[in-house]
Amino acid sequence: MNASEQELPVDAWPPDDPVETLRTFLVDRYADRPDAVRERIDEQLPALWRAYTEVYGDDREAVAWLLEAVEAAVEAFEERPGRLRSLDRSRAGVDDWFQGPGEVGYMCYVDLFAGDLEGVREKIPYLKELGVTYLHLMPLLEPREGRNDGGYAVKDYRSVDPGLGTMDDLRELAADLHDAGIKLALDFVMNHTAREHEWAQAAMDGDERFEDFYLTFEDRELPDQYEQTLPEVFPDFAPGNFTYVDDLEQWVWTSFYDFQWDLDYTNPDVFVQMFREMAFLANVGTDVLRLDAVPFLWKELGTDCRNLEEAHWILRAYRALMRIAAPGVLFKAEAIVAPEETIRYLGTGGYEGEECDIAYNAPLMAHLWHALASENTRLLEQALESLPSTPEEASWLNYVRCHDDIGWGLADEDVRAVGQDPTSTRKFCSDFYAGDHPDSYAEGYRFQEEPTGVARTSGTAAALTGLQKARVESDSEAIDTAVQRYLLMHQAAFVMQGMPLLYSGDELAQLNDFSYLNNPIKAEDNRWVHRSPMDWDAAERRTLEGSVEQRVFDGIGRLSEVREGRTALHHRGEEIVHDVADDSVFVVERAHDGEHVLALSNFSGESRAVALEDLPEPWTGGSYHEILRDETARYPDGRIFLEPYGYRWLEPTDAEPSEGVTTRVEIDVEAEYGEQLFLTGDHEALGNWDVESAVPLSGEDYPTWRGEFDLPEGTYVEFEWLKKRDGEPIEWSGHRYVTKAGWDTAWRLA
Repeated sequence: MNASEQELPVDAWPPDDPVETLRTFLVDRYADRPDAVRERIDEQLPALWRAYTEVYGDDREAVAWLLEAVEAAVEAFEERPGRLRSLDRSRAGVDDWFQGPGEVGYMCYVDLFAGDLEGVREKIPYLKELGVTYLHLMPLLEPREGRNDGGYAVKDYRSVDPGLGTMDDLRELAADLHDAGIKLALDFVMNHTAREHEWAQAAMDGDERFEDFYLTFEDRELPDQYEQTLPEVFPDFAPGNFTYVDDLEQWVWTSFYDFQWDLDYTNPDVFVQMFREMAFLANVGTDVLRLDAVPFLWKELGTDCRNLEEAHWILRAYRALMRIAAPGVLFKAEAIVAPEETIRYLGTGGYEGEECDIAYNAPLMAHLWHALASENTRLLEQALESLPSTPEEASWLNYVRCHDDIGWGLADEDVRAVGQDPTSTRKFCSDFYAGDHPDSYAEGYRFQEEPTGVARTSGTAAALTGLQKARVESDSEAIDTAVQRYLLMHQAAFVMQGMPLLYSGDELAQLNDFSYLNNPIKAEDNRWVHRSPMDWDAAERRTLEGSVEQRVFDGIGRLSEVREGRTALHHRGEEIVHDVADDSVFVVERAHDGEHVLALSNFSGESRAVALEDLPEPWTGGSYHEILRDETARYPDGRIFLEPYGYRWLEPTDAEPSEGVTTRVEIDVEAEYGEQLFLTGDHEALGNWDVESAVPLSGEDYPTWRGEFDLPEGTYVEFEWLKKRDGEPIEWSGHRYVTKAGWDTAWRLA
């Protein structure tokens, strides 16, 4: 059936109450269908009508296309396999089924990760070991040959790239993932198709219906007017937004590359046919559709053609249709735009629950990298404070890296609010992560540099945190520091509101990969430097004690492990950023159903301390459960200590101190003959700063001095060394150290 054949509910259209008229008509039309589909139509029709008619109007032709869209949703319901209908039923009424604290995401290219879809099936145990519950497989639908924008130039939405397998392979993989408790996410490229898609080919063959599927122009008059306000996506590789196509003898709108033709969503035929394509993928077993390039869907002269209101109405209409066909399927917005625009795709301003369910938390990602480079968290705090609250029905995906470049989407208002210049701040980030700043440890690359000197950033997380440089130089101390930086960034993504998302290979700290330079299709796009093939030899080293791979894999695995069942980290819990005196330290509290977690993150290369008096209840008691170490932590001095790039996840506890445990300290200090070294500190075991009660150290292995004392379990103490001659103090260290009961190491306080 198509729109021209649709029977309208009444001859005189529109009636006084079109929604009720349609409801009655559809109940009658689908009287012989299961109760479930009729109930869903009844529930979703008001939202569908409102969203659809805002874009396409409510005249007879528009309503005919609306009925065609409902028919497509009913057909998709009927074609939906039983196991997927069962999933829909299990998720019905459990509106937070994807928001629990145990959710952990992973994203990868099929070929780079495991060769093909069968290879991914074989790697499911590896993903389970990491705690993964959500797997995003990067573009795998059949692309055009040659340059294809990393798979985002789709030739056929109903075929898999032959090099990766078949659609049946994808169905089998989806079933295996579901059996393992892992949700499958796939890309659905909404804004454009490849010029090789059958619709575009039909348009070039003169089919008028499919010519109307794309935005085409007979001359440059309108394109030139649009270009006055249109930014360019890839100015270095694909300048301009329009391409002349000889076969059409027209200009085609091409926002991305000349082989990607923008669809014309003013045409309701496009709206319906694209829903049929997304419903097909839902019925393959996809749990999450990543809606690519959604900000670009609607074009309007005199605007930048990004984030226009019609794009949101289109998403709301699709959301209602999918809830008729497959309500257990989520929408994920690929909207890497300004923070205030990003959150709108989650449904705000009265449209909560009517748009996308998940969105990339690009604002958090960019601000975490800025905080690391600047060793200052004020802008991060400001950005989170100014960002509207996430709708209860939706969730963020928090990530450190993904397949794309890092765009420095720092809102001008936020940057100015902390006394900085927006352009200078973005340029600082660009310079730092390209290694062009005096204090930089990063080995990233500039991508799409602007005349201002601001550029987006390419490079693996290991390259950007200094771990690559340290490993290449075999500098063990620098490796230790970089691993700490690396885990600091990831724990921030794991503790914030939303689902943490890992990019393939980051769990092993893979380095930049330059093999892309040998591929002429990829060589000009340095984002491929961080799209590394999975190093399965490195994965084997995750069991080698002390290796970088083991430290990083186990560190991230521990984050996954402690999230599981931790109620305070449920997405619907509160997220409260606490302002503390030290701008290098970021403090956030998560709370839900009476449970609390306090996360402290030191973005400085020097140790820091947070005064308990800067914190609200219940965090002033000084006694905690240190979650990641599963240990008690006590701070009798009234300050929580953080080592360089250190982090703590704490829960309040009133547990009493247990017996003392032996704590050892060794320090290298030069001394003259007859001088003796002592320790004094903020605990009775160290004399409570009384030099007469200081703990003597042995100089048997001079210049290393060693000593030991007993501390109650979990206690952190601050101490100094002092020299005595003939029992009298003659010199103090001038700086302090911190250690914990049972440790045999200490770090120096800034």
